[in-house]
Amino acid sequence: MTIPRSNDVTSFTEHRRHLRDHLDQVRQTGRPLFVTTKGSTDAVVLSPEAYDDLAERAELAESLRAIDEGMEEMRSGGGMLLDDAFDEIASDLGLKLSR
Repeated sequence: MTIPRSNDVTSFTEHRRHLRDHLDQVRQTGRPLFVTTKGSTDAVVLSPEAYDDLAERAELAESLRAIDEGMEEMRSGGGMLLDDAFDEIASDLGLKLSR
């Protein structure tokens, strides 16, 4: 995780006063801006690009977790054969498969 630099932290009051400058700073640097009140972080401002990157990474991490979970289920004897899965899905959807 990136360690905030001293110019990447601002108070809520300063953020309100210099909103446009702060948004420009976040866009130009690509670094998050930590907005604080009484020394505690209240919000983190991200550029749209940084947010999209973070969301993409979170989605990838969730997909990898689901794959790991599925693999572990298979290792422990769970799951079903592919043909059986297709038959079950087709049945749920009221479809008839031709083989």
